[in-house]
Amino acid sequence: MIVLLKNCYVIKDWKSKPEYKNILIEGNRIVKITEENHVEGANYVDLKGRVVIPGFVQTHVHFCQTLFKGQADDLPLLVWLRTKIWPLEASHNEESTYLSALLSGMELISGGTTSACVMESVRHGHMTGRAIDELGLRAVFGKVMMDYNDTPEELGGMPKEFFETTKETMDSSMELYKSWNGAADKRISYALMPRGILTTSEELLTEIKEVSEKYRILVHTHACETWEESKLVQEKRGLTEIKYLDKMGLSNERLLLAHSLCIDEEDIDILARNDIKVASCPKANLKLASGVAPLAKLYKSGVTISLGSDGAPCNNTLDTFEEMKFASLLQKGIYKDSTLMTAEETFKISTIGGARALGMEMDCGSIEEGKYADITVVDFEDLGHIEPNISNLVYSGNRNMVTDVMVHGKWLYRDREFTSLDREKIIYEGKKALISLLDRFERRG
Repeated sequence: MIVLLKNCYVIKDWKSKPEYKNILIEGNRIVKITEENHVEGANYVDLKGRVVIPGFVQTHVHFCQTLFKGQADDLPLLVWLRTKIWPLEASHNEESTYLSALLSGMELISGGTTSACVMESVRHGHMTGRAIDELGLRAVFGKVMMDYNDTPEELGGMPKEFFETTKETMDSSMELYKSWNGAADKRISYALMPRGILTTSEELLTEIKEVSEKYRILVHTHACETWEESKLVQEKRGLTEIKYLDKMGLSNERLLLAHSLCIDEEDIDILARNDIKVASCPKANLKLASGVAPLAKLYKSGVTISLGSDGAPCNNTLDTFEEMKFASLLQKGIYKDSTLMTAEETFKISTIGGARALGMEMDCGSIEEGKYADITVVDFEDLGHIEPNISNLVYSGNRNMVTDVMVHGKWLYRDREFTSLDREKIIYEGKKALISLLDRFERRG
């Protein structure tokens, strides 16, 4: 199908000013950004003077946790994991995992996000894959990998449902890889996702390194999220996370680290020198009192940084607009320098920065001829803005501005309505699934 998006302003990337142009899309790709008003055989879509931007790319989200919103608030990270999140995740069944993923995707899409990196729980990963397929979202996902070889007492009480040997967690991950990598016309990719060093043996990390090298698979893990956890890693492994991963041979362009908050200059040098990517989660880090990642230092050092909402119970929204505001304003405030993390730089890390972090920069993250048609349409008139620019988008924008979202050349969200999802039914079924899940959680004692 050929589509011509007309009567719109286009912000092609973080360096661009709005231009009054039309966008020609053929199949799932952008063919031309043009002033032509007529293309033979095209379907015309009048965007009524709205602004087209690249779809946001989130690089660290836990879809399986969205059903737990409001169930695990005001707790420090390790207590939050041990007493709430892990038992709640262990209480999931296939249906609740599927519905939690659908609710996550709907929240991301309606807020302008077109791509996401999704770290799921130990079990039911195939249901997340099914949900991503049905949502139409572009995604890299993986089940969390843990083999508990060196779990400290502070992380005790691990649900028995999570117990896997090194072989079991590797085999189950590769089964999901075979089923989902390249699925949905290459819209879905699979990654290897060890949860973190404290719950991952050296044997498993070595296997992950070898498989990643063989198949060129992205590796995504948590690292340097809290000083307490980093101290435990140093006690158990002799080095903090980034230095330890470097020692294990995992430092390369396929490594994506969530958080990277508790780091020093040597860590930053390792990240920059090895092209390791960072997924920062500003709101989640604040809510769990972890602190503030040194994004401005990372950015100036040439590290590819990107944004994620993390899990809904520690945020509690999946909203890229909010992450952009927090990412920029925190750096200015912490370092007392208003020039840090400009609006343009912040928009960059939420679009092409995310695409680079996932190895997708040749296909998405900006509006360019030849790239996938992954776009978000926003209405600045809702805010009374005179000028539709990046500064207003970052500092004044919100998810309510989003009117339309297209992924892979298909409208997923049109005039603020989902095109192929029954929102009311999914919310209704999600509420029922939560009641059942909480009952299973309570019965665990």
